[in-house]
Amino acid sequence: MKVQTSFIIKEYLRPEMLPSTWCGGCGLGIIMGAIAQAVHFKGLDKDNVAMVSGIGCTGRMSGYMDFNTIHTTHGRAPAFATGLKMARPEMTVLTVMGDGDAMSIGGNHLIHAMRRNIGMVAIVVNNSVYGLTGGQTSPTTPIGGHTTTAQSGSFERPMNLEALARTAGAAFYARATVNHTAALTKLIERALDVSGFALVEIISNCHVLFGKMNQMAEASKMIAAMDEDTQRTNPTLLRRADLPIRLTSPESPSAPVHELTEMEDVEDESRTWRGVMFERKGSVDLSKRYYDMLGKIHAQQRAAEEAN
Repeated sequence: MKVQTSFIIKEYLRPEMLPSTWCGGCGLGIIMGAIAQAVHFKGLDKDNVAMVSGIGCTGRMSGYMDFNTIHTTHGRAPAFATGLKMARPEMTVLTVMGDGDAMSIGGNHLIHAMRRNIGMVAIVVNNSVYGLTGGQTSPTTPIGGHTTTAQSGSFERPMNLEALARTAGAAFYARATVNHTAALTKLIERALDVSGFALVEIISNCHVLFGKMNQMAEASKMIAAMDEDTQRTNPTLLRRADLPIRLTSPESPSAPVHELTEMEDVEDESRTWRGVMFERKGSVDLSKRYYDMLGKIHAQQRAAEEAN
């Protein structure tokens, strides 16, 4: 970590709550740093930023970050965030959840927050397992993935959060990983500009529980494997991949970048896309529509009173 970056992140933490309870090598520290940088680079006043979290490893983040914070019950973070945004529409509301917290226990709240287009940035950390409560199968555990409740391998299809977001009507959806930190920060920055419900799914690692049961017990190897499991969608980066890379020696042959970075034994169609999946331009969040409606009602009432 660069010294400058470490100083930025420090300004958004509560030192008295540290060190964290997260396992060494956990991707949640990377995610927390990316959120701090995104808020800093957007120039937001942290006193006007709220972070709402539920229960689970991700839920601990609200205790570590120096925003207005609410640590809520399991799965209910979107509901609490909805109430906050409706009461204080001028605030920037961040809702951080794990995959089980958001998509299993809190699935109903997540769907309706997207349907209503509540103006919040929802960050769902997807590590394929219930990390805090013992390593049980989660809605995103891949087929064949071993967990404490599926020791022979999960046989259920994992939930597709992108498809859910499209169907429920979210204004913005992006996917990132903890192995691509610069892109992760930029995607959160972009989500902060969205008017309406913005969802960022972050592929993270739980090497202590899921990793140990699936021959990926080292955090560094599990994070590095995210390069093989995902592929980028950024058009600029895709165009660069088709350009030749020139080595230092003039005698060295030039080759397209994708030929030098091709992943072995990984089919393109089996890799998950990362980047911005979709954005609905011109969406207006519910809190603004609600207060606009109230303003019209009050204006009509005043006009009626003056007429009488």
